[in-house]
Amino acid sequence: MKPSFVLLFIAFVFAACGPSAATPIDAPPDASTIPKSPAGTFTLAGTLDLQVLPPPADALVAELTDATDSPDDPAQFLCDRLVAELPASWQSIAAGVAEAVVAPYLETEIDSVAPDFSDGIRALAAGFGNLAHHVQTAESLAVEPGGYATRTITGVAYSGVQIDFASEGMSDAIASTTVALDASGALAIATTSLELPYGRLLRLGFDRAVVPNVVFGANDLAGALDELVDCDSLGELFAAKIGVGSVSLYTDACEAGMTALATDFYDRLATIDTSPFELVATGTAIGVDLDGDGVMDRIDDGVWVGTSSYAGASAPLIGATFTGTR
Repeated sequence: MKPSFVLLFIAFVFAACGPSAATPIDAPPDASTIPKSPAGTFTLAGTLDLQVLPPPADALVAELTDATDSPDDPAQFLCDRLVAELPASWQSIAAGVAEAVVAPYLETEIDSVAPDFSDGIRALAAGFGNLAHHVQTAESLAVEPGGYATRTITGVAYSGVQIDFASEGMSDAIASTTVALDASGALAIATTSLELPYGRLLRLGFDRAVVPNVVFGANDLAGALDELVDCDSLGELFAAKIGVGSVSLYTDACEAGMTALATDFYDRLATIDTSPFELVATGTAIGVDLDGDGVMDRIDDGVWVGTSSYAGASAPLIGATFTGTR
């Protein structure tokens, strides 16, 4: 037999006797997607529908809506705000004329003074009411091998605008709990109780997620009102119709009225945090082992069941869901 044929024969024999190419020589011993251990640190993304709306926040929605909820508004609303900021000696002079003469005339000329005011205020009120009820959470869940765990809310998001607690100088909301995983992969998270600075979060969400979407370039209510009301034109209209007082007197009063409205709004928003806003919930989910090594890699179909409470009032959490990744 020629050497070349001998080598070819030997190669054939080794190929035939060696391991099959289809045999997974590194396959894990257990390829199940059901994890055996929930231990690890997971990033959670959650959603919360909050049915408890603190009375101060509820009143603020009504206050914004008040600017447009009467047939005489927004003209009467703007006149009232301006007159309230006039010097006391001028208020008695201007009040009657403003109601009887200026407000009806302003209603016909509103497009030259505040054409976008009604739509803008309605959008601001609707946006504030929405973020007061709906929020996304950024969380972590650290689970020790024995099942002891720590749930931490590190931030929230409103309409995609992320608010990180640490970046805002706020403390994370932290609760100790326990986690259990059964043979089917069902995950159970024992009750957690977490307090959130709800009033401050509402302000941050309003200024960053609502106001800029309603009034381009504005980043707070004062800036939005400045764009929605032309106080120079309103001052000129007041001076002409009342017949006494300078244009600058009424212009300054208009600007002060809008500033006072914004200041009052934020002051009342801050009072929310004088009482605790608390989330109390237990969690259920499905643990998933992606690589068959017995360790949980992902958390699917998470649901929080519990309540949100404020100043003695509470309501069930609705639509409270979460997912997680290692």
